[in-house]
Amino acid sequence: MTTDVIDLRDFYASPLGVVAQKDIKNSLSKIWPTYNNQVVLGFGYAPPFLEAIHNDVYFFMPAQQGVLKWPPAKPTLSALVDESLLPLADQTVDRILCVHGLENCHSTEDFLHDAWRVLKPEGRILFVVPNRRGLWARADNNPFGSGRPYTMTQLSKLLRSHLFTPVSFNRGLYRPPMTSRFFSPISPLCEKLGPTCLQKFSGLIYVEAMKQVYAPSGKGVFSKRLKLAFPVPLAGQHAKVLDS
Repeated sequence: MTTDVIDLRDFYASPLGVVAQKDIKNSLSKIWPTYNNQVVLGFGYAPPFLEAIHNDVYFFMPAQQGVLKWPPAKPTLSALVDESLLPLADQTVDRILCVHGLENCHSTEDFLHDAWRVLKPEGRILFVVPNRRGLWARADNNPFGSGRPYTMTQLSKLLRSHLFTPVSFNRGLYRPPMTSRFFSPISPLCEKLGPTCLQKFSGLIYVEAMKQVYAPSGKGVFSKRLKLAFPVPLAGQHAKVLDS
């Protein structure tokens, strides 16, 4: 079940959501310290985590989730899209941040295929997804409890099978998804001990991957692709040259 965009907005305005947002932003600042002079796309629900300081940051929200105007008081940089038909030309984006996106996709394969298409060669895509072993994926009081959670191994295999090379792995959000007074003293302790003692039980996993670009292998493959690129009247003439 996909979380509605209004529910996402309300969650990040709640006490628990503020805690989660701060943790995610801290993690992202370490993975991507800067993205100046790059075209960055946020997919899913990324506005709380990307600063739209110039017109090179855009936000695509999938149709099944809904869309919010963003930024609220400035020219709109958000759009409602089909996850398998991103309205961008090939190789136009330097980085993609996917939050509340992958785990809610109707077709993971179609989305990853189109994300690969719009990324520039060696472009980066960063996934923030719920950890299958974590408490956040098992609770229904937060949006990470909906959709399909992943383990680090599962997500890495998925990306490799779609021509992405994982380049960095991180974890975060170790505190339990609760704001009661009883858990308040425990939360800081969980965050402190998490990276060393509770890694496999983190609330979120972060996998950054790079777009793979391979040269065509074999004379036959190269010739076939060149023939398709020529206008019809010239196809036969060039085909003879290539096959000789």
